[in-house]
Amino acid sequence: MKNIAPLTMLLLSANAASETYTVSPNLKHGLPTLTEEPNLYQAPSFDFFDFSEGYLTQRAEASALLPIALNSIDRVCINTTFSEIDGEAHYPQSGVLVYTYAINTQGEKTHNTTIGDRVPLAEVSQHCLDESSWVYKNWLVDKRINFTPYSSVFALIENVDVVVEGELSLSQDPVEFVEQYFDFITKVGFNQSASFYHTDVIRDLKSIIMEGLQNENQNVLDIANIAFGSGVTREDIAIMDEKVFMNTFLNIRKVAQGSNVAQLSSFSVINDFDYQGQKYITVEKKEQFGDRITTQYEIITLKSDGEYWMLNMSGDMKSLLGM
Repeated sequence: MKNIAPLTMLLLSANAASETYTVSPNLKHGLPTLTEEPNLYQAPSFDFFDFSEGYLTQRAEASALLPIALNSIDRVCINTTFSEIDGEAHYPQSGVLVYTYAINTQGEKTHNTTIGDRVPLAEVSQHCLDESSWVYKNWLVDKRINFTPYSSVFALIENVDVVVEGELSLSQDPVEFVEQYFDFITKVGFNQSASFYHTDVIRDLKSIIMEGLQNENQNVLDIANIAFGSGVTREDIAIMDEKVFMNTFLNIRKVAQGSNVAQLSSFSVINDFDYQGQKYITVEKKEQFGDRITTQYEIITLKSDGEYWMLNMSGDMKSLLGM
């Protein structure tokens, strides 16, 4: 099955300020789940010198995939949500065990290791790895965090989020930028991708929403109520931070399709060309729906802004908003 659908997005400058991104890790046994503290010496015991690809991922219950555009990490916290907590247990704890490795001054791996954190068990237990910031370099190289969340008593794990404070470095090359964008929405999500959008485009979209609300445009009213909440007003939109506005608007995808994350098994740029001062990039993407994979195409239109190429807001979004 093949479709061609235009994509509305846009290029940002090469670097963005440090921001917070929430990544939903892949868990081997899905959610909800029940996990005990790992015993590294129980067969098969933890191998401190197995550097084969995938070994640490195999040992971990969860893996958080980080976007390729992530250039620095300032802080990482793992938030675990529990239910059915044993109320009679004494001093229950929530824990995480992170699987990683040590390196020497030449950057070579010397041995596998683990780092851990424990806190009093709560409905939402937060583990911030502030005392182990040395591991951030490993995560930036691997673009993956392998870990196991657990509890010391009976408690169901309902959700796990990996919260990363860091900085994206967006490519000035339009093809590489598009690859970064698709990687980001696959690993992190549409509703956190405002950093990929040019400020002027966000402002234009914000103006369209505000004008539509003021003029009681029915299409805009319906979309605004879905994206920003029932009864949202022009004044509510006006005072919103631009990136908060854009991320909130993009959250409409979850309402429409049930997820903010692109369900892509693969994607690739297959063609790019210039026409009348703009650049057109065609992306082939394979979307996974259960056992079925469909092939679709998105045409991305970029226009120049100094030494950067930025995505032009297409007429499709204005049509959607009834403008």
